[in-house]
Amino acid sequence: MTIRETFERAVREHPDAAFQSFYDGTRWVNRTYREAYGRMLKAAAVVSRLDLGEADADGVRPRVAIMMENCPDWQILYLAITGAGLVVVPIDPKLRAGEVGHILADSGARAVFCGEKQLGVVVEAATAVGNYPIVKIENPSAVIDMVKPEAARLAEEYLASRGPQEDDLASLIYTSGTTGRPKGAMLTHRSFMANAVQTLKRVPMFESDIFLNVLPLFHAFSFMGNFLLPMSVGASTGFIRNLRTIADDMMEIKPTILLAVPLLAEKLYGRIKQKIDRSVLTSGLFKFKYSRRLVAKLIVERFGGRMRLIGIGGAPTAIETLEGFRKIGLFVLEGYGITECAPGVAYPDPANFVPGTVGPVLDGIDWKLGPLDDTGAGELLVKGDNLMKGYWHNPEQTQEAFDEEGYYKTGDIVRIVDGNVKICGRSKALIVNREGKNIYPEEIEHALEHAPLIKDAIVIGYRMGAEVGEHVGAIVVPDEDAVRAHLKQKTLTQDEISAFIVEYAQGVCRASVADYKQPRKYDVRFEPLERTGTMKVKRAVYKGALDE
Repeated sequence: MTIRETFERAVREHPDAAFQSFYDGTRWVNRTYREAYGRMLKAAAVVSRLDLGEADADGVRPRVAIMMENCPDWQILYLAITGAGLVVVPIDPKLRAGEVGHILADSGARAVFCGEKQLGVVVEAATAVGNYPIVKIENPSAVIDMVKPEAARLAEEYLASRGPQEDDLASLIYTSGTTGRPKGAMLTHRSFMANAVQTLKRVPMFESDIFLNVLPLFHAFSFMGNFLLPMSVGASTGFIRNLRTIADDMMEIKPTILLAVPLLAEKLYGRIKQKIDRSVLTSGLFKFKYSRRLVAKLIVERFGGRMRLIGIGGAPTAIETLEGFRKIGLFVLEGYGITECAPGVAYPDPANFVPGTVGPVLDGIDWKLGPLDDTGAGELLVKGDNLMKGYWHNPEQTQEAFDEEGYYKTGDIVRIVDGNVKICGRSKALIVNREGKNIYPEEIEHALEHAPLIKDAIVIGYRMGAEVGEHVGAIVVPDEDAVRAHLKQKTLTQDEISAFIVEYAQGVCRASVADYKQPRKYDVRFEPLERTGTMKVKRAVYKGALDE
């Protein structure tokens, strides 16, 4: 099915069920599937007036960008644009003008729906690439509100004549660019809906579920998990107002499913654990054998309401967080995906989840491993209906991304442990030392990042002159306040903090990783590491930073 057909089926089968829950500025509102369809028609009326022209010479229909903060109308606009057979280019609303200009020019987008905060960046971006001719629709929600009923009725005819096919492009998603300039992954209606089916076979979801939408919809993980999956089963998506109000919003929305990245999951767990510890101590219940479990149950009910599942993806999660959630009665799963796969690749079987793994590869996806190293790890390669068509106008990178049998090279090094996928690291981040040993930086970064006095870290390979092979180095950002508190010296200079944090980091690594993996050089910095919109460190920025 196409995304449009999936939505229309949900409207027929669940017309009065809530499609979206959100705060409209004065009160919390439930928008039903029937009401969402009516608003989608209004949005389609706006799209129909844009005069975007015909398909390109290669048959790809016009591209339309969406650069907005998370909101219910992000979904409505997406349904209207793709429902008309057009292609959506989702853009991170936090990108700078140069980054936006590259995406607009490379995709050839002919229009952009942008929030009020993003208009200035879009104008600057269009000017930077030579007064790029693009229609700018500022404050799309207000524009949709102004559409008259008769125009919405005409939009139904507009949509009827322009329906997409399964193999038509639905989204052109630009990868986050950790290793260079972003590339546009061409994802079809088939890609997305095949992945939705694959996911639902592994992790059951129901009409009664309410998904808490915290993550940005421009990202493939949230797009699938907070949009396509709930829509596929007739469930509801609740939108938080902002990250500061998440606790209050959860009590209003009463979600059953939360999708999170590790940072959010760890903060949520830390907050719940802190409340549990404080409640147990202040109430005197620590005398009773089962008091922590009882207190945890009460606090979790306050935070999560009917929460039955937390799904985590995007990066490895600390085992302590995964097991901690389970101990306090919240069921948590960690999965694995990649944008080019729409995005799900492996999710755990809820009945057999092994923390530290991301479960088996999804049914319906063929897979194999590349050549194994001496630890039994190899690159994961996958093939299935969920795969992208390739990279937009980039045949060289497309050819490089697939092997001769059509398997996509994920770039992730994995081991298979009792049928479960265990992520070891990225092949492009791989460090090969002078002895020929493969070292995965993520393993060392995990140890450093979870040390309480270190705020951020990246581990990279560096070279010494003409020597063959690489050495292991680390760039670390200390938590200055935490270091001063730890040493009980408020007047420490940055030089003094640097000297201490190097010794501290060395101790952390000695206790956590094998000797041959130990960083031999440390660079202490006091500014945050550069990250992408999905909070991954931009490795390309630091390549060669420690070379001598």
